[in-house]
Amino acid sequence: MAQTRRFDAIVVGGGPAGSAMGWSLAQRGIKAAVVEKAVFPREKVCGDFVEPAGLRIIETMGCTGALDLGKRLPITRNRVYYEARLPYHGDIPYYDGAHGMPPHGYIIPRDQLDTVLLQNAEDAGATVFRGTAAKGLEREGESNVLTARAGKQELRLEAPVIVGADGVQSMVAKAKDLRRTDRRHIGASQRVYLDNLDIEDGEATIWFDEDQIPGYGWMFPMTGGRANMGIGLLTETCDRFGMSVQQCFRDAVERLRYRHPGCRNARIASKPLGGAVHMYGGLTCNHFDGGILVGDAGSFVDPMTGEGITQGMESSILGARSVAAALEAGRFDSEQFASFERDFRAYFDPAMRYLVLLAQLLRNRHFHESVFIATRKGFEKAQVERSFGEISGTSFGGLNVQPLAMTGQLLWSLADHFLRGGAAALRDAMSGRGFTANGAIEDLLAWQRGWRASTADDLGWHMSWLGDIAHAIGKLGPSFLMDENPRLRGPFAFVEARE
Repeated sequence: MAQTRRFDAIVVGGGPAGSAMGWSLAQRGIKAAVVEKAVFPREKVCGDFVEPAGLRIIETMGCTGALDLGKRLPITRNRVYYEARLPYHGDIPYYDGAHGMPPHGYIIPRDQLDTVLLQNAEDAGATVFRGTAAKGLEREGESNVLTARAGKQELRLEAPVIVGADGVQSMVAKAKDLRRTDRRHIGASQRVYLDNLDIEDGEATIWFDEDQIPGYGWMFPMTGGRANMGIGLLTETCDRFGMSVQQCFRDAVERLRYRHPGCRNARIASKPLGGAVHMYGGLTCNHFDGGILVGDAGSFVDPMTGEGITQGMESSILGARSVAAALEAGRFDSEQFASFERDFRAYFDPAMRYLVLLAQLLRNRHFHESVFIATRKGFEKAQVERSFGEISGTSFGGLNVQPLAMTGQLLWSLADHFLRGGAAALRDAMSGRGFTANGAIEDLLAWQRGWRASTADDLGWHMSWLGDIAHAIGKLGPSFLMDENPRLRGPFAFVEARE
């Protein structure tokens, strides 16, 4: 029988969330183990983009030098395609360097990022088990017993606290009957690395195609003519409409070569890898008798972009507070760990609930024409009106999400658009030209076509979708009442204020 090793806390998973948890616990003097099935470095399906908020956390954890960030290409600009059109091309308007964040992001391949973060947790004092697969989890009294295998060696680890940071296929979540399966909130992606690009500056590219809504593609450049390129789609849509992620990906590669002048000679330099993400809208309960779920295992993923590196690390920094409190109190029941729920709801909900609503609105592919037109016009408006991009643009990757201001901007833009369109139609009629189509009328007709198609295709699903939107609207209270998005000042400031 394997010898038992005892810890204060066991973290299953050594990605960014698990490593941040291991580091945070070690910083508090807690005897922590991090169990990671892979031997780093290893590839991971991801866009590799670390936004300014994530870089702020990495700097606080002391990993800037080890990641050699000074030699990487800062991402400060964005190029947005709608099929062959380019409605936005310029600076990322919401990267302003506020609250200690740099005014840029970096592309850090996960084989490099995860290796450094896990080593950092070990250097801080956590015990790291690499190449060790968690096989079983049981609750014995006030202890969690984790059985694992490292090669031919059997391990038995015991601790009063278990933290599931083991991704979308979380063994910990499955053991606690908390694994997410709601395809309304699960994204599927595929990505490769491209070489032979002619891109010198730090300009990311994203694109939207009407035949791949809801979803988008990305190309994030690095130095040396290399880039991370991929697409993401909603699995519910793929199932309902027979969309193939692999085929959409192949189409996206060819379209990128056609659209982007720096990608015409792009060469695929790696095997395409696919994966899934569980987004914040599908989050249910992340605490249980004996522990919590963080990172992808807990659905801490942006529902609009599918980005989860920063959110995963944030969830762990918040969660370490609850783990420490449980150890100090000597209580490890579900009610004790409910403090994690209260913390992450206070931290994430004000912005995330609004993004969940936007994601719900986009779910119905029958409205692809309306969605395509409306979002394209939003980027066109941001191109000429910087304040619009600074506020409403944050719905697609910005940290300072201001739901009240965003809603005001969007409603005013819609009212102005339809008032102008109605006035144009009235002038045409009065001049004797009769009815003529214009932008506003075309938008209304596109919406009407979407509504008819949706109700004709599956009325039950259509009504369920409307119910989901109403439910999301009903949860927006904190979003409209907040003075400042708590994520702006970051998880460390949030935890300090709560302690």
